[in-house]
Parts: sequence; structure tokens; C-alpha cells
Amino acid sequence: MASPYSKLEKWQRMYVNRSLNMERIKAIGFDMDHTLVMYNREEFESLAFRETLKKFIEAGYPEELAGLTFKPNFLIRGLLVDMDRGNLLKVDGHKYVKTAFHGTKPLDKETRHKLYNSESFKAQEFLSVDTFFALSEVQLFVEIVDFMDANPKKIQKTYREIYGDLRRFIDLSHADGSIKNVVMADPARFICKDKHLATALLRLIDGGKTLFLLTNSGWEYTDCMMRYILDGEHEEFTSWRDYFDYTIVASGKPGFFTGSQPFLEVMTDSGLLKTLSGSLIPRRVYQSGNATLLQKLTKFRGDEILYVGDHIFGDIMQSKGKLNWRTLLVVEELEHELETLQLLKPVFQEIQHKNYEREALDEEIQITRSKIMSIKRHIQIANRDGDTKKSHHLEKEREKYTEKLAGKTPTLDLLDNEIRELLSKKESTLHPMWGELMKVGLERSRFAYQVEGFACVYTSRVSNLRFYSPQKRFSSFHDILPHDP
Repeated sequence: MASPYSKLEKWQRMYVNRSLNMERIKAIGFDMDHTLVMYNREEFESLAFRETLKKFIEAGYPEELAGLTFKPNFLIRGLLVDMDRGNLLKVDGHKYVKTAFHGTKPLDKETRHKLYNSESFKAQEFLSVDTFFALSEVQLFVEIVDFMDANPKKIQKTYREIYGDLRRFIDLSHADGSIKNVVMADPARFICKDKHLATALLRLIDGGKTLFLLTNSGWEYTDCMMRYILDGEHEEFTSWRDYFDYTIVASGKPGFFTGSQPFLEVMTDSGLLKTLSGSLIPRRVYQSGNATLLQKLTKFRGDEILYVGDHIFGDIMQSKGKLNWRTLLVVEELEHELETLQLLKPVFQEIQHKNYEREALDEEIQITRSKIMSIKRHIQIANRDGDTKKSHHLEKEREKYTEKLAGKTPTLDLLDNEIRELLSKKESTLHPMWGELMKVGLERSRFAYQVEGFACVYTSRVSNLRFYSPQKRFSSFHDILPHDP
């Protein structure tokens, strides 16, 4: 019998790593940025790039940096940044670096192998590009790396020092309103409304779930963004705050999940803060706080809570690993990638066919090589024993197998080249430099391993929840070992 969800587009589906019974979920928390609020990424990242670049020049960096341009399609999430060498890396789940760039220039295979694959490295020593907000800063970093390489004496700092300044300048750009004030003044330019979001949230409420908002953004920005995407979207909920029992802003994730900061109540009419005394009151707004206290005050604990976010470390790994909250990861890129992968299905099938063919041929070649080595050993024994007739017969056998091997080896090389070309076609169609988000060649990417390890379920956008019952039992059918039947 076909699944009732088989008629959904692939990007509309929920994907399950770990079985999740929604009937047991009592509270659902949502991150805001890139989770409930979907950005026009090119507009937002370009703005962040320009405003941060201004601060570099104001701090005394060369005026020529003003000529750097934002390249909206150069980066993807899931990369690692080697801040000491100025390199970008795409790594598989076994820490093998398959693709690498120095600045915006690709590293050749030999250099890549020498730097990263000849011996093990610690991925945690590198910066992980986990969130969309990191794309503009990393883009600016690699542009400055290129500038430094082309102008060796213009900037007397190391790559790591440059990145330290970059982090300081981009934080300042957010804090002083250089970015957020522009977004709040024209949200239609920077925010992509999802017309189905209100319906999805309402279905959860009707299913008996308590909803809460947990974001790192401050109150003023949160209110502006949430009003834009939800106010007036449903006749029963005139204000976005009607959807959420609790709203927590400036939460300081990931520290929210491990720290002990108290909650402060936000006086929404004035923006002033008041120390919380007593319980959290529904429909009011709070700042800071911590997850342990949230559980104590709401009476929801551990696996009764589902948290929905886009940041694999700050939202998903921390809430899952520290508190045993259930997790739903929003992987926005899936919307484009799954549609593209559907078109590439014939290419993927050809890759599989070629791999099966290659595996069979490689097995024949290895058997033939073993046979040649065995004959060679027996020739040595025959020569030692003075058995010339046997040695002559064995030499003819060896020649026969050697010719057979010579005929097969070029075919194997041809198959290897064909597979590489097909993989390159598949990857470049998805992204010209980095390929598929969840794969590195035929292996899972490091990002995919993190998703599998910490996200109970994942999907491309929050509104996909409207296709499923709030009591839905999501079952995993993929938790198998290589030896399982």
C-alpha cells in the first residue's frame, strides 16, 4: 500500500532519523531566524557583507577593500574554515577532505592531501559554517584572503587575526543596527513570507500542543519580523503573539541550553526589563533565561519538548545532547536540492550501474592478479626443484593471465573516469564548487552525519508540518547496520 504522504513533493516531506511519537510531545519550541522567518538570503547576506566591510575600512584597513564584491552563490553550509591557512574545506563523515579552496581558488589534490588527508586532523579546531548568517562573514574572509595574497604587504596580519577582526566587526554591525535597522525598515525586501506558516502553527495548537518562541534576536527585531510574517494571517489570531504561550528573546543560545542565567521580563511598551519573580506568565515576553529553569517553570521536561531550528550546533545538538529534547532541523537547502536531484535521477542510476559494473570488474582483476602471483610462486618452486617442463608450462599460464589482466585494466580505468565525470555532473548541477549539501562524492558529508546524529526529523520548512497530524508517529525505517538483512 502506498504511503499517504507519497503524493507530497519530496521537499514537502518530513524525513526521520529517529522515531518520534508526536502524541507524547506536549510543547514545541521554535527558533525564529531561518526557521519561522525565512530570509531572502542574497539580499540579507549582501547587506551584512557590505556593512561589515565598511567597518574594516573604518578601522584602518586598505581603502582598496571597498572594491570587494559579494558572491551570493559561492558558499554553502557545512563547510569548515581553516583560519590559519585561509582555506575552506568540504569534509565527509570520516574527516576526508574531498574539496578545498584557498580563498576563492581551488586547492589541487596533492596539496589537499598533504595538508589534511595524509594524517588525521581535529575538525573542532576549525570554524564550522553551521548557519546561514555565517555565509556572508566567511565570504568576506575568503575575499580578504585573496586580496592579501595578491597584495602581500598591504595587510600586516595573519589570516586568523583577520578572522578575529571580522567576528568583532560583524557583531558590531548587528549590535549598532547597521544590519537590523535596514531590515526592519523594509522587511518585504529581506523576508520571504510563507503563506502556509499560520496554518501549520494553528494545526499544532488545535492538536493540544503548547508553542513557544526561543530566539537569540532581541525584542524589537523579533517583534518586527514576527508581525510581518504572522499578523493578520489568520482571522482567529490577529497578533503573532497569540500563537505562542511563551516568547523568549535574546536567549543566548547555545548557552541557554547549558547555562543558569535568570529570566527577565520585557516590558513590551517601553522595552525595559524586570527581574522575574515567580512563574512565566503566558503571552508575556521574556529575555535571557536557561533551559533547566524553563522546564521547571512550565512543567515540560526532556522528551516532552520538540525544538525546531536551523542551526545544527546551536539549536539541535545542544538541545538534544544536553536536555534530551526531541529535535526537528529545518534544512532550507533541501527545497532546491530535492527538486534538482529528482531531475538528476537518471544520472544517479547510471552512477549506481557503473559502480556495480566496476565492482564486478575489480573483483575479476584482483582474482587474476592473485592467480598470477600464485603461478609466479609455483614457477620459483619448479625452478628450485629443477622441473623445467613444469616451469615452462607455468610460464605460459602466467602469460595467459597477464594478457587477460592487461585487457581488463584499461576498462577499469575507463569506468573510473566515467564515474568521476557522472559525479562531477551531478555535483556541479547542485552547486558548481561544493556539490550536494549532504554528500561528498559518494560519501555522506560531515553535515549529513551531524543531521543523522542529532536531528530526530528534518524538513525544508516549518510549514511542512501542516501535512502531518499533530499526533503523528514518525517511524524510522533506516536505522540499519550493514549486515542487517
